[in-house]
Amino acid sequence: MLVIPFASLQPQPWRNGGGSTREIASGGSAGSPDWRLSIADLEKPGEFSAFPGMERTFMVIEGEVAELTVDGAVRRLERFRPLRFDGGSAASCALPTGPCRALNVMVRSGAAGAGVLVAELSKKQPLALAEGQFAVLLQGKAEAAEGTRTDQLAPFDTVVGGAAAGGTHGVTVGGRGFAALISIFALDATQ
Repeated sequence: MLVIPFASLQPQPWRNGGGSTREIASGGSAGSPDWRLSIADLEKPGEFSAFPGMERTFMVIEGEVAELTVDGAVRRLERFRPLRFDGGSAASCALPTGPCRALNVMVRSGAAGAGVLVAELSKKQPLALAEGQFAVLLQGKAEAAEGTRTDQLAPFDTVVGGAAAGGTHGVTVGGRGFAALISIFALDATQ
């Protein structure tokens, strides 16, 4: 079981100075990843960097509201409402209620796909994570478990899913609160 503590992630400033990003995980080549999972701190309104050939999913996870303008269309995004858009689009963000924090998932078109949803956590029915899945604790108290090992989670800690071994149920996340469940999967290039 792998738990990535949010406190261990080093912030990297954006090129435009409007915020910073903490990379949780990525896959593919280092110079040109097929996918990337990160948490961004948006400190002031401004333009987003363009990522042609990538599909982006953006979701406010702390703060009240962000207003994204993507190719001229304005979307008001409340907390825990993901928006998927083309990474090459002209995109900017307004922060009508102040700074916020957002989960970002980017996948290279044709190489990888991603799904993002918010799950309510339960102690009685923990969330099982398969290989290629990540759970980010958004709010509440939770723990990750695999076999007899358990780790307490702090807000924005990430649990990496894995294949079940030896008849166990694999990696699970249980507790009270909400988690973002992110599924990353490779696409078949022959289709």
